[in-house]
Amino acid sequence: MKRSQGMGMIKLIVMILFIVLIVSSIIYFVRMEYHAARIETIKTDMLQVQWKIKDYIDKQTVRGEETKYLGTKLSEMRSSDLLQELFNGNVVTEDEYEKYYVLEDKDLAEAGLEITNYKDSYFIINYETYEIIVSKGCLYSKEEILYKLSDIIAKTNNDENVTVNETNIEE
Repeated sequence: MKRSQGMGMIKLIVMILFIVLIVSSIIYFVRMEYHAARIETIKTDMLQVQWKIKDYIDKQTVRGEETKYLGTKLSEMRSSDLLQELFNGNVVTEDEYEKYYVLEDKDLAEAGLEITNYKDSYFIINYETYEIIVSKGCLYSKEEILYKLSDIIAKTNNDENVTVNETNIEE
């Protein structure tokens, strides 16, 4: 009689371990998919900013107006706490500061965008190349933070199965 109760406890422990393994696997894969989707959302937002800003400039050109760039030059915002990660990470070299403009929410609205900057972050544009940078960056892997749209596109196009741990950006 005692022998059959012992086997029942072993079966119960094995079943509990099996259920814990399944649940932890599901949580892991859902988390991976969430972060991959988050990277795609950031990429889509950056593409939308790029397209709308380019459209804004093109409309000025078509109307024959003097080109008015939206935003504030990056070189004029060196003291901003929100941009320190960008400056410290050497994402943009110091001689390129004059080429990049920081877009605040009012600038995005003027360009016709319905999205706003992420929490504690800015979209930044180079009007010569229309390169978009997000000042906070997004963690692509444990070792790599991506800031530029071109880098995000290159990474996500090369990796069909993007493995992302977390992002720095909060909406």
